[in-house]
Amino acid sequence: MKKIFLGLAVCLGLACTEAKQDKVEDAISKTSDSLNSKLNKLNDTLNKVKDNVVNSIPKVKIEIEKIIPISLQWISFEGQAQGKATLAKSNDGWFVIKGEQENDKNEYLKIKGKIKRIDKLTMSFEGTIITYVKSNNGGVPCEKNGKQVFSKKGDRTYYRLQNMENCAGGRLLDYVDLYDLDKIF
Repeated sequence: MKKIFLGLAVCLGLACTEAKQDKVEDAISKTSDSLNSKLNKLNDTLNKVKDNVVNSIPKVKIEIEKIIPISLQWISFEGQAQGKATLAKSNDGWFVIKGEQENDKNEYLKIKGKIKRIDKLTMSFEGTIITYVKSNNGGVPCEKNGKQVFSKKGDRTYYRLQNMENCAGGRLLDYVDLYDLDKIF
C-alpha cells in the first residue's frame, strides 16, 4: 500500500507541477501579449505625434530676393516713377530677374530672365526685354530675346542695355537701365 500511496503522490505531484507550469506559461503569454499590445499602441501614438510635428513644420524655401529700380527713358522722362524688378539668386551663379515699369498710358518696360556679372562694369543677361511706347515702332511692342549685355560707363551708378536700338530701327533708341546692381553683386 505504501508503494501505491507513493506512486499516487508522485503522480499527483507531477500533475500539479504540469498544471502549475501550464498556468505560469499562460500568465507569461497573456502578460507578453498585453505588453506587446501596449508597446504597439505606444509606438503608434509616438509615430502619430512625430508625423504631426513633421507636418506642422512649415516648408521653407530659402531665397535671397532683392528689389532694384529699373527704367525706360520714354516713361521716366514723363516724371513717372521708376519700375521695380526682383532679383532672386539661383544655384548656378545667376540671378533670376523679373520686373516692369508702367505709366498711366499703359506704356511699359518688362524684363524677365537671368543676369550675372561678367566683370566690374558688365552684366550678362539672358531672357526677354519688352518695351512699349505708343509713339514708337508703329505702336507695337518691341521685344528683344536672348543674350544681351548691360554696361556701366563713367560715373554712372546704373547699368544700361547695350542693344539700345528700338525694333523700329533708325536712330530710335531705348535706354533700359538697371539700378543698384553693385549693392547685390
